[in-house]
Amino acid sequence: MRSIPSFVAVSLVVVACGSSQAGAPGTAPSVGAGIVPADLRDVERDGEGLVTTTFGSYPDYKPDFGRASSVLGLLKQVWNRGKAANPSLPAGAVKMVDDAIVSLDAAIAAKDQKGAALAANLVGLACPELFDFFHPDAPKGILRMDAVFRQVGLDAKYASLDDVKKDVASLRSDFNATRDAIGVKVPTCHRVGGTATVVGDIETSLAGMDAAIARGDLAAIEQESENGALEIDTLELLFDCPPDNVAPSKGLGAQCTDSSQCDSGQTCDRANAGGKCAPAATNKIGTPCASTVDCGTDGRSACQTEAGDNYRGGYCFMEPCDDVHVCPPGATCVSLGGETPGCFKSCTTDDECRKAEGYVCQLFSTTPPVGFGPTDRACAFPCTRDADCHTPLTCDVVTGKCKP
Repeated sequence: MRSIPSFVAVSLVVVACGSSQAGAPGTAPSVGAGIVPADLRDVERDGEGLVTTTFGSYPDYKPDFGRASSVLGLLKQVWNRGKAANPSLPAGAVKMVDDAIVSLDAAIAAKDQKGAALAANLVGLACPELFDFFHPDAPKGILRMDAVFRQVGLDAKYASLDDVKKDVASLRSDFNATRDAIGVKVPTCHRVGGTATVVGDIETSLAGMDAAIARGDLAAIEQESENGALEIDTLELLFDCPPDNVAPSKGLGAQCTDSSQCDSGQTCDRANAGGKCAPAATNKIGTPCASTVDCGTDGRSACQTEAGDNYRGGYCFMEPCDDVHVCPPGATCVSLGGETPGCFKSCTTDDECRKAEGYVCQLFSTTPPVGFGPTDRACAFPCTRDADCHTPLTCDVVTGKCKP
């Protein structure tokens, strides 16, 4: 559900995190199954959270070392569990994360912003090799571009123009290698916003970087890093996207009148479009969590943590979602500004949410590519600005509610 940060860099390590596919928490999927275990997905999430908390958000870059220390504690927990459950992970990637954690301990204690951000980024740079061990669907070049686009931001911030040039050369190589695969997928999916223009958007970002390099404009390079990271996020969603106008005949998202018509672990949610096979209501969407293993056994389950994501007490949700990857009963598919659509808890009043922790029954746009219902209200944060709401919704800052 989070949007991708615009800064990840150190050296040109050709790896990246990206697939949204996931395995049942606490299990070790078989190699080649295309399923990344929940704890390893949390390693990536916590690595990004550490970059955000130690380096800060573009363009202010203000660190929060108190939160960073908490996120580091979460990272250690999920990493140790992930290693124990998957003892055959690539040794080089394992050492990379282990070394990064040692460096993070020292840098966060010393409030060393640069050292902490670079060490946090090493976690993200190790993730593609860890993820590729399970063979996710997205081409490896796209996974690599995710990291390298973000890498450009740090290289530019720390005035390493030579490294920026190497980054851009790597991006061009991977983009050229994956362009045909992207071209095949783009016409098949209109559920994800931005897919129709994503190829041109990436070309524009690369051209913008070339021009900025020529004039030594590091600030412009940072901005193009921000743009490029979001464009690769779109590509990753594209490779998870079911083909247009192809309704499943069975399983998740298929029409049903009774749960016997659905697969194991699914139920017929009659409140969704007259009846669709959905994940069984054993998930914990909207409940507190510290990591994904607290959020049920569905492969799309995830935890927005308090330390890393600013969700008070943590918030269990599922991602991605659309009209085929439907939400379980009691949840609805929505998207916060600039983020991947996810399943949040449905509601009609604030009292159905964790009101004491600041959650409200928020209004969302639910037409593609923003969300897919079945309701337009879900337990989420109050809004503080129009950007927190989807156009054409605006924010009533007095009530914290988005409004038409």
